[in-house]
Amino acid sequence: MQHITPIIPEINDTIRTSCQEDRPFCGYPWFLPVKFLVKKNWYLPAPEVFPKSPIEFQVLSKEQTKWGTVKITFEVKGPSHMSLYLRPHQGASLSSWSFGDGIPQYHLAGEYFIFYSHGLDAPAWNFWFEIQVQNIRDLGFQTGKAGWDNVMTSVLPAELAP
Repeated sequence: MQHITPIIPEINDTIRTSCQEDRPFCGYPWFLPVKFLVKKNWYLPAPEVFPKSPIEFQVLSKEQTKWGTVKITFEVKGPSHMSLYLRPHQGASLSSWSFGDGIPQYHLAGEYFIFYSHGLDAPAWNFWFEIQVQNIRDLGFQTGKAGWDNVMTSVLPAELAP
């Protein structure tokens, strides 16, 4: 740090914090999925951010499929660059999604990171996940969490905040 502080004096204002193990990617809004590179977490206090295009995150549908999964469809409207962080509840797994070839790719800890960007005047971002649960009663349709410990975006929607 002593080599950085003359160039970036704000580094002196950082606060050491621990990883929030119950949250995907420690609960931090990473621009890239680099949690595995970071051994210590530091927080730099800053004023609240108010994006020009605030995020609108909506669950469009939840349905149980014939093959025993639950398909959840979302719609997101927001800034041109957004990150989505996911981690299934214990006993649940992500079986498919609408990204790429439909086969979820994840970090070794079972956390998922999706980065989305678009140009000007883009339509809403629509996507879906299929979740496989050991016991359908564990899914918690009434809680709104739908088999996920947390669903976080770069701007956490209030309806999904813990």
